[in-house]
Amino acid sequence: MSGFRDTPHAWDIYAEQLFHHGHGLPLWMPDPDPSASEVAIGDVGWMKKGGFLQLFNARKTADEQPLRYGVPDDYTPFDPPNVVVSGPHERILQPFLYSRTVREVDVSGGASAGVPSPIPVASGGGSFSFKCGADAGAFLMFSPKGYSRDIESKRHIVNYMREHFQHWMNFADKFGLDLKEEDLFFVSGTTKTCRWAVAAFQGQYKKKQGMVTADFSSAAGLNLSVSISNQSLPQPYYGTGPRRRPGSSAPSALRASESPDESEIQEPIDQCIFMHYYKMKRRIWGKIPMKAAAGPDELPSPDPEDGGLDPVAAEDDSASDEEGSRRRKQFDPVNDLLDYILQNSEASIAIASDRDLYALFKDQEFPYDVTAALQELQPSIELDEHGVGTVSAAIDFSKTIIADEPDPVDVPAEATTDVFAHGPQGIDSPPRAHSPTDGGDGESGRKLLNLGPPASVHDGSVTAITYSADGKYAASGSEDTTIILWDAPSNNALHTLSGHSDTVSSLAFSHDNQYLASGSSDEEVILWTVPGGQEYKRLSPGVPVHTVAYTPDGSKLVAGAYDGSMRIWDTETYELSRVIQRHVAVITFIIFTSDGRLMATGGTESDCYIWDLATLDQGEPKTVLQGHKGMVCAAAFSPDGNRIVTASDDGSARIWKTETGEALVILHEHTGPVWTVAFSPDGKRIASGSSDSTVKVCDSFSGERIFSLDGHDSMINAVQFSPGGQFIASAASDNTVRLWNAKDGSCVATFNEHSDNVTSVLFSPTDGTLMSGSHDGTVRIRPLMTV
Repeated sequence: MSGFRDTPHAWDIYAEQLFHHGHGLPLWMPDPDPSASEVAIGDVGWMKKGGFLQLFNARKTADEQPLRYGVPDDYTPFDPPNVVVSGPHERILQPFLYSRTVREVDVSGGASAGVPSPIPVASGGGSFSFKCGADAGAFLMFSPKGYSRDIESKRHIVNYMREHFQHWMNFADKFGLDLKEEDLFFVSGTTKTCRWAVAAFQGQYKKKQGMVTADFSSAAGLNLSVSISNQSLPQPYYGTGPRRRPGSSAPSALRASESPDESEIQEPIDQCIFMHYYKMKRRIWGKIPMKAAAGPDELPSPDPEDGGLDPVAAEDDSASDEEGSRRRKQFDPVNDLLDYILQNSEASIAIASDRDLYALFKDQEFPYDVTAALQELQPSIELDEHGVGTVSAAIDFSKTIIADEPDPVDVPAEATTDVFAHGPQGIDSPPRAHSPTDGGDGESGRKLLNLGPPASVHDGSVTAITYSADGKYAASGSEDTTIILWDAPSNNALHTLSGHSDTVSSLAFSHDNQYLASGSSDEEVILWTVPGGQEYKRLSPGVPVHTVAYTPDGSKLVAGAYDGSMRIWDTETYELSRVIQRHVAVITFIIFTSDGRLMATGGTESDCYIWDLATLDQGEPKTVLQGHKGMVCAAAFSPDGNRIVTASDDGSARIWKTETGEALVILHEHTGPVWTVAFSPDGKRIASGSSDSTVKVCDSFSGERIFSLDGHDSMINAVQFSPGGQFIASAASDNTVRLWNAKDGSCVATFNEHSDNVTSVLFSPTDGTLMSGSHDGTVRIRPLMTV
């Protein structure tokens, strides 16, 4: 038919034209094989003609796999501890999506130029007219809403792929599938619906009018017709579904029949219209990775106003159909990211996901030429101890597309603030800011910063971080049972310490920097030499240890156990001198006054105990702080030691007199549990962080709120004043660390290097660096300048 060519394939056009929406790879055929299992997170497989074909599912046991292939040799299911699988969530609320090349949409006679408007799903049908802004375009229509599920643990997926990828390739070769490494997908997220219709077009249609008509009244599926310049789209360029899967079922909570306007629909929501995924590529040593042959994503962006070229149609028509088809089938911007990692680092393995790309380009329109955009952006590459390279990007799992939501606006980046010194990675200029006003409240100066890759990473969540008293050394512990000893000023990992057999729960340097003590759930406390990193002595308290701390004078090492007991060792001999059983549950914190006179302990109970170190061996507390109605989560002494502030999951923070236990100030500033508190160095203010995603700064004497630090999107896990009192740092479950001006509450910078919950943040005692640890296994030590 005139106006349409046999190539490119419709699914190639479709994937390219709708990828920018941010939901992952658009699937032209949501159910390529109705007799097989539906697409699910954990699937390992490959793409064919716009549909995903499953090889096996990594989240299932060997006995649960489809009978077609089975599982690879030495198969180990993907089931790491603490893996986060979210959903189902309503992710796409508008009933149709279309490409950026579609202009001037008029829905059912109601003009809505350039802005997506909803087709009424509840009605018998809908239609809209449009104008082609370029020669290619695509549409997706579906009913009801799009529901998503996601694995929100990047580090777990990266580690799993590194360990098992070769087995996957061998398994594919066993069945003669002839797949390259970059052909294998690990599905990390899905967006699904009941019924769908897809369409793509390619031809000389720039500035021409088109019409789409859809019939939603049929319970069997969507009926769709598309015409451009009064020519109907030929059958290979559209598709509808679902095709019924024998024996398919879904939890009733996911059935469309629960939607009041969709009661006639009985199909389960198992039609995967978008797929988030990870891919891996290994370096061929001795061969420089070359840029892939130009594909549609590498051609100029269409601009209907200046006659720009269409990204698909502007190919060299002299190329053979076979060559053109091969180039087009290679469309996958994640492959471009894999090549970027290998070309710009010493990584032996590159692992990347589509979500990495969306995070990197979240503040601009998603580029057609991803390779060029990556070269311009120059994102940081993290290289772990296994030689695996990944990009540092703050992935957002919360994005929801609603009806009438316009595409994101491209915002220019600002220069970064000068409070940050050039990092140890050889940066010649201040780090590039990826977002000028992160936080959404209109305040200026909120810079989104990425200061480069860490020297090393853990294979599990970071569970403990600490500095030495002089700020020269830092240490991090992990659920992977290892400890990394760092040279803090240079951000270099000195040693990886292995000796524990369970999660490292706490770390503490001795006052003279001679030893590092580590406590663990394996019922061991190990002393390591500093900076040598050798095991010096092993203490065996016989109970799982949650926290360890040296007294300020260095004479004692105190451990808080899960059974509520305290173990005390004399540091001259490291002989156990005392066991104190006063708490009835796990001791989660041990803190001291700066003069070394008092100690406070607390945990998963409502009381906090204050101890006089001079009489600690007697086993009786000096004061018991009673008044909270929930667990005491954290505490901090004032600089002079005369007061202490406690945080509780009852939603309050309380300031007490240490000598008498009298409650001086009771603060109810938060709408959720208070997890963290800190005194300012001058003792005049306290900062508290809560699950309500805010940090409140109050006068420590009157209780009057001074300001609220708003901007985080999730629970605040840690907050701290800098030793000089100039800054406040906060760490949150939105994967970011924020640095605030302590004087006026303005956000100085937002660090987005982590890809999972940031659970801890610490200033060095000398104000030289800022360290944070995350569930993604990374530790960040950022240099700070004195200003």
